[in-house]
Amino acid sequence: MGRRPKNYVPPEGTLFINCLKCGKEKEEGEFYMNKWSRLYRTNNSRVPFCKTCVQGLFDEYTKRYDEKTALMILCAELDMYYNSYIYNSVVSQNNCFNFGWYLRTLQNTQYQHKSFQNSIVDGEIGKIEKPKDETETKWSKQDKTNMNFVISTVGYDPFEDCGMSDEDRKYCYNLLSGYCDIDGVKEDSHKMIGCIQIVQNQLQIRKIDEIITPELDDPNFDDGKLKSLTESKKKLQDNITKIAQDNNISSKSNGKRGKNAFTQKMKDMSEDGYEPSRPNLFDIKTSESFKQVAQISAQCIGEQLAFGDSEYSAMVKEQREIITDLRGKNEVLEEENRNLKNELNDIKRIGNKRGV
Repeated sequence: MGRRPKNYVPPEGTLFINCLKCGKEKEEGEFYMNKWSRLYRTNNSRVPFCKTCVQGLFDEYTKRYDEKTALMILCAELDMYYNSYIYNSVVSQNNCFNFGWYLRTLQNTQYQHKSFQNSIVDGEIGKIEKPKDETETKWSKQDKTNMNFVISTVGYDPFEDCGMSDEDRKYCYNLLSGYCDIDGVKEDSHKMIGCIQIVQNQLQIRKIDEIITPELDDPNFDDGKLKSLTESKKKLQDNITKIAQDNNISSKSNGKRGKNAFTQKMKDMSEDGYEPSRPNLFDIKTSESFKQVAQISAQCIGEQLAFGDSEYSAMVKEQREIITDLRGKNEVLEEENRNLKNELNDIKRIGNKRGV
């Protein structure tokens, strides 16, 4: 944080806190929030170390040990929940670890009232992660994205200790990611559990189909075995239907949201090589209306994160401005490049007609 101007007057009602490490008095926005710990409620849920000192401690511990161990130690000192899957998800989404992003993830309701003691109870401290086998290293980028999305949404790995093969887990992550995107599932734990049960039943049906198919190809197939498998499959299908009805989960919503949205249609036309759609999409993205929608969206995101104005500004404003500026420049350059390619093609076409 930079120095305050000489004539700086803090907003009325601003809370000032003394950092227990550097001893400096700073505004509450310069301290991370830990609203799930009981230790800091009288401190307006602010941790006792300022953001600068927290980052300094994290860097010091990382050099002394490693990044994940540094996070464990810092979570212990700040009474924050440590979870290895949240750590891996943050690293995957940012291509590096971001402490502020990790803390924002902890503000989600699935981690409500979880502090460092829950990390001990949940067995996260000293946990040995299973090494990735050869099959998992071949997962596509989309497979890994779906896995991280499921874990961050559910709050834990629902398929970790189910005795599944790596291929089965990949199938379940991809299937459950669609259910996690249905309206109301993230906010309703009963619906989430229902979706997990549906996915597990779908996996069992898939395995039954894998047994039935070669059985039917055998001219001497076992009729009794085939009948038993078919009945088991029907029971699983009935169970899926019942779970969906009891939890008001619509199968029609799974994986189909946004397919008919205007932006999706424009994206599809662009990917299919329909040239006239490109200038239209460029004009739309650079219009004032589109910019206003983006501003309103950013404002709504800030309100949903439940942070104070000063903290939200410090964390998001600068990054948002940089991203918006870079995206705008990128779109302008892409449009210029497209026009130059068209002009080049026209010149070549004229040259060919003239025999040049």
